[in-house]
Amino acid sequence: MKKLFIIATALVFTLLSACQKEKKVTVAANIQPSAITSPNTATSVDVTVADSSQIFTVTWSNPNYGVSAVVSYFVQVDSLGKNFKTFVNIGNLTSTNTLSLSYNNLNALLMNPLNLTPNAASSLEIRVGSAIYGVDTVYSKPVSLSLTTLQLDQLWLPGSYENYNPAAAPVIPSVIAHTTYEGFAYLSAAGNFKFTSAPDYNHINYGYASNGVLTTNGNAPGIGYNSAGVYLLDANVQALTYSAQYIQSFGIIGTATTGQWNSSTPMTYNVSTGLWTITTSLTAGALKFRANDSWDINYGPTNPNALSGAIVFNNPNAITITTAGTYTITMDMTQTVQKGYLYSVVQN
Repeated sequence: MKKLFIIATALVFTLLSACQKEKKVTVAANIQPSAITSPNTATSVDVTVADSSQIFTVTWSNPNYGVSAVVSYFVQVDSLGKNFKTFVNIGNLTSTNTLSLSYNNLNALLMNPLNLTPNAASSLEIRVGSAIYGVDTVYSKPVSLSLTTLQLDQLWLPGSYENYNPAAAPVIPSVIAHTTYEGFAYLSAAGNFKFTSAPDYNHINYGYASNGVLTTNGNAPGIGYNSAGVYLLDANVQALTYSAQYIQSFGIIGTATTGQWNSSTPMTYNVSTGLWTITTSLTAGALKFRANDSWDINYGPTNPNALSGAIVFNNPNAITITTAGTYTITMDMTQTVQKGYLYSVVQN
């Protein structure tokens, strides 16, 4: 029996040794690493809101380990000249030679970890590493590229009226940096919307908690509203509060107008341009703007003697009209030209 046991043990040892030898892989003495085929050296990636959904793709050739094996890849990016001491890994893949991600995701992955300057071009370099069975790691030759980052202090307004597409939704800018936001937006159909901190749902979504109160719970419903049209929207993402005021009309008022200080003369809203306009007769006198024929939302000029410039909420100033005549009056609340609201009064 003892002899049989010794023979059996020897057989088991031999089989285990054979299995271990089968798992051993002998790689080439000089492993040939992958070579990046795209992007090309000096490629420029400019991240904008309009282009945030565009796809950034990295492709590379197979490394040559001198043996057939499953290859694991990892794609690294670092600032140019850092020699990958502070790299960010933007993808791990197995047995594939392509990595694709959106401009927005690339921007989000790299900007803070690499301390890139917001809204400016940064010089980077990218490389592909490979390994088999977690060992024998080799790296491709780095390829340089330029990335213009995007950091916008604004909120997006995706909702049912535009098929819940944040990248295509209107935005409202900050009033107080990274805290308070305000703007006018046209919502084309009754429904609901959310505030999002980026043109996607991968970042912070602010939904409805209760009337006037926001929540960052991504599963929360949107903020409901009953009518299509223009809304004045305010959000405080620190206090998690909001307001959405329906703008039924905007008009001019003052001693220069037919309604004097008693009633507003309505302006016309252009959905395509976002501008409010009116062509009307004015007399010498004062002119202001207000919404919904009420003083709750009203705007006066920063300079009462200027026929164009900025208007500010609840400003007591009025535009001074010195000569009677027919004028075209335009109010721009889109904030596409600059933060804040603008007006012009042009005599025809």
